[in-house]
Amino acid sequence: MKAVVFDKTLKVCDTAKPERKKDEALIRVSLAGLCNTDLEITKGYVPGFKGILGHEFIGVVVEADDTADTGKRVTGEINLACGKCGFCIKGLERHCPDRTVLGIHGKDGAFAEFTTLPVKNIIEIPDEIPDTHAIFIEPLAAALEILEQITIPKLRDKSILLIGDGKLALLIAHVLQSTGCNLIVVGKHKNKLALLEENRIQTALLDNFKKSKFDIVVEASGNPSGLELGIECTKPRGTLVLKSTYASAFNFNPFHIVVNEITVAGSRCGRFSEAIKFLQAHKLPLEKYISAVFDLKDAVSAFKLAAQPETLKVLLKIP
Repeated sequence: MKAVVFDKTLKVCDTAKPERKKDEALIRVSLAGLCNTDLEITKGYVPGFKGILGHEFIGVVVEADDTADTGKRVTGEINLACGKCGFCIKGLERHCPDRTVLGIHGKDGAFAEFTTLPVKNIIEIPDEIPDTHAIFIEPLAAALEILEQITIPKLRDKSILLIGDGKLALLIAHVLQSTGCNLIVVGKHKNKLALLEENRIQTALLDNFKKSKFDIVVEASGNPSGLELGIECTKPRGTLVLKSTYASAFNFNPFHIVVNEITVAGSRCGRFSEAIKFLQAHKLPLEKYISAVFDLKDAVSAFKLAAQPETLKVLLKIP
């Protein structure tokens, strides 16, 4: 089969079709999405990574132990957990210490004609959710994770600053807006912020932003300077939520976090079931967040476009 393989360099090549194990589903991938994590892996975010990239996908089950699963249009939870440890027993498979992660750690990903996942990981996509929305289930779940982590009562009365206007940040903006909070989104790109303004979300260009203090700050800029701004704009005893990950290290001084007693929450993956419910309950303009669709054979060009600052979601169409 054809697949996007990274081994120090990125290439599209022929590789062996994955063999389905017991309790797994073999999935023919139809559409996949590039995210910043894929780009960061090519920069060294996962040291020594070798294999097939990709964790945002839609596909059709072509083989499974239970024939009733075949033909289903699905996506899949990307964390493959042991199912036995304390985290798994508590329903926190995303933090299983022995997990592998689709397209990221120990498990070939979905930038390929076929992939496999445990049947317990596959999520059937309701018919009313089109592919152009369903492809956002994984990152939308990550955005919704913030609401699971922040337990501050009366979120509607809180002031929230979202730093960043990239692919994930746009989804986070819609999630936060749904709470009725007092939200402002700060970013560098007029075209991206304009998409939020069309949905009555207050925005500001970074160069024009007048710094002030907020109850909650969500940092999703993908840039270390965003963390500095986030710390500066968090009220004493406020909450700072970190969504950005970086391939390289940077200097960090915890002085203001300590002095202002700021609560810091790292935030990663979320529950796909919640993302599906959100898509069913809210009409999101997700088609506007797709910059381009490439054939699988042109994946290298897709990565180059995805790395450009003005670009939003780039998709791979897989025959």
